[in-house]
Amino acid sequence: MENKGVNIYIYLEYRKYLQDYYSFKKNASKSFTYRKFSESAGFSTPNFLQLLIQGKRNLRKSSIEKVSKALHHSAEEAAYFELLVNFDQVKTVAEKTRCFTALSELRKPYQISRISELQFEHLRAWYHKAIRELLGFYAFDENERYAYRKLAALLSPPITESEARNSVKLLINLGLLKRNDSGKIIQADRFITTGDEVQDLSVRTFHQAMLDRAKEAVDRIPPEYRDISSLSVTLSDNGFAMMKQELQLFRKRLLEIVKIDSHPGNVYQVNFQMFPLTNLKKTRKINRFDDEKK
Repeated sequence: MENKGVNIYIYLEYRKYLQDYYSFKKNASKSFTYRKFSESAGFSTPNFLQLLIQGKRNLRKSSIEKVSKALHHSAEEAAYFELLVNFDQVKTVAEKTRCFTALSELRKPYQISRISELQFEHLRAWYHKAIRELLGFYAFDENERYAYRKLAALLSPPITESEARNSVKLLINLGLLKRNDSGKIIQADRFITTGDEVQDLSVRTFHQAMLDRAKEAVDRIPPEYRDISSLSVTLSDNGFAMMKQELQLFRKRLLEIVKIDSHPGNVYQVNFQMFPLTNLKKTRKINRFDDEKK
C-alpha cells in the first residue's frame, strides 16, 4: 500500500493525518509537492491540500472521495477517512457522537490505544463523575452484599446496578479510582487528557448531560436544597469579557471552599451558563451602523 507509512487509524483529526501523510511522502521523495497531490486528486487549485491542512478549506462528499483515491485508500480506510472528515465538520454534539462511535468501532481491530474512547465515555454519562466524587468520602466495599445496588441508589436520580458496576470499572481503568490496601475502592488523584477534538466533544457532551440534570432538578429537588436562578442583561463586548472573568474567579473561590470543607456528605453539581440570546452577527452590524451615524 502506497501510504503504508501513515496509519490512518491512529488519527481523530483528518487535517493532522493529511499533514503527516504529506510529510511522509515529502521525506520519501523530494519531488512530491502540494501541486502534485492536487493534480492526482483532480483539483484545479495547486495548493488545495495545503489550504485544507491549514483549515482554510473544507471537504464536500465528492472531494472526500477524490482525496481518498489520491491517498490510495482501501475501502475500509476510505470509510474511516470520510468519518474523520464528518467528525470535524458536523456541528451538533449528537452528530459528533455518532461519528465518534463509528470511528471507535473501525479502530478496534487495529489495537489502537483506547484512552480517548474511555475518556469520552467518562464524560458522556453524568453519573461517572458523580460516582468518582462520591467515593471521595463514601467507604465503598464491592464485596459487601448488594454493594453496587446501594451505590446506584445513592445517586439522584438513581441509576441501575449494572450502570454503577460498569462505571466503577471504567473509572478504575482510567486511574480515577483505585483499590486501597484494605481492598476498598477509593478516589485516585489522577487526571487524564486527550486530543483537542475528543476533549472538546467530551466536555460538550458532559455539559449537555448536566444541563439535563439541572432541568430535572427544578421539579425533583425541593427549593431549600437547590439554587437555580438566571439573569437576562444587555452587555457590550467589554462588559461580557468582564462578566466572564468574574465567573472564572468565582469558580476558583468556590473551589477554595471545597478544599477547606473537611467533612463532605453529598455530591453537588454547580453549573454556570452565560450565552447570547441575540444573533451576534446581526447585532454587531446594527452596532457598527449606529457608530457610523454618530
